[in-house]
Amino acid sequence: MKLNEELLREICEYMGSDLNSPPCKIIRDHMDACHNCEVYVDKIKQTIEIYRVADQCEEMPDNVTHNLLACLKLNDPFKTCDK
Repeated sequence: MKLNEELLREICEYMGSDLNSPPCKIIRDHMDACHNCEVYVDKIKQTIEIYRVADQCEEMPDNVTHNLLACLKLNDPFKTCDK
């Protein structure tokens, strides 16, 4: 995955480093070679976009919420415990 320079800059700033620091070089090299990280970052981007779109809606139907949570393999916050 070719890591977006803006994203790398933000990660490095969060760590208190600059783009040319050894930790940031390690991150860049890893992200360029790691398919799992590429998939992970892509899923995060998709999730953020879904929330942006959902935030613009007045109300999302329950079935859409349940399907989204199922696709993301998250627990359904609307489901009650069977105790």
